[in-house]
Amino acid sequence: MNIDWIKTFLKAAEKENFRQASEELFITQPAVTKHIQRLEEWLDISLFDRNGKAVKLTPAGLFFLPRAKEMMNSFDQNVAEFNAWKQGYTKKLAIACAPQIASSFLPPLLKQFVDRFPEIDLQINIHKSYEIGEKVGSGAADIGLARMPSYFAGTSANIIHREPIVLAGPVNERADEILLLENYRVLVHNHPVYWEELLKELKKIYPYLKTMTVSQMDVTKRFIEAGLGVSYIPKSMVKEELVSGRLSIYPSAAADKQASITYLIEKTVTEETALFKQFLLSAENDRTD
Repeated sequence: MNIDWIKTFLKAAEKENFRQASEELFITQPAVTKHIQRLEEWLDISLFDRNGKAVKLTPAGLFFLPRAKEMMNSFDQNVAEFNAWKQGYTKKLAIACAPQIASSFLPPLLKQFVDRFPEIDLQINIHKSYEIGEKVGSGAADIGLARMPSYFAGTSANIIHREPIVLAGPVNERADEILLLENYRVLVHNHPVYWEELLKELKKIYPYLKTMTVSQMDVTKRFIEAGLGVSYIPKSMVKEELVSGRLSIYPSAAADKQASITYLIEKTVTEETALFKQFLLSAENDRTD
C-alpha cells in the first residue's frame, strides 16, 4: 500500500469530487483516479460510488476512512520523529503559550533553555489564555503558559511569574494619570484577567472615563503611539517602546493594585515537563533574588 494512495483517498473523501481533490493535492485528475483504483485493487473492494463528477463513499469506504486517517497520522508522526532524530533531538516538549507571554519575557528564557537542553525538540503553539487548559488537558500540549488559571478537568495551575502593571501613554513629560484620563480613551480588554477590577478603580478617579476595546496587546501599543489612547499594560510588554522613546509610563495608584500573573498549566508530568518547570522556577528565583 502506497501512502500517496491514502492521502488521495482522504482528500477525495473530503471533497467528494476527484477534480477538486486533484487541485488541492496539486496532481492531475487522472492521477487521483489511478491512486483510488490502485487502492481499491489492493484492498479488493470498491471505496467510492461514482455518479458523474460527484463521488460518495461506499459502506466499505466509510469503514476504511477512520483507519486511513489513523494511518496518515501515524505516518506523519513517524516522519516528524525521524526528522527530529536527524537534527539531534531525542526528546520533545510541546508548549501552549499565550501571545503576551510568548512576545515578552519568554524568548530569552527559551534561549537559555535550548542552550542547556539541546536534545529537546521544542514546539511552541500560540493560543488564547482561556484555551490553554483545554490544550494541555486533551494532550495537544505537554505544558502551558497562560495569563489565567486552568479549569479543565485533570489539569493544575501554579503561579510562576508575577509582574507589575503600568500606565502607558504617548510621550508627554507634563502628563499625569488624571490628565491622561481626561484627554485620552483608555484602551481596554487587551489582558484576560485584570480589566474588570481595574475599570472600577479608574471610574472612582474619573467617573466620565471613555474606553475603547482593543483585544490585542501589540495593536494596543501601536494605537498608543498614534495618540489614540492610553492603556494599563504588563511592564515587560512595553520594554522595547520605552527604550526607543516611543511610549512613556506614568505613575498610577490604580495600576499599582493590579498584577499580570503567569500560570504554568500541567497535567501529566514527564521528564521534559519536569525539566522545563524546574528551569522556569529557577529563573524566576534568580529574578527576584
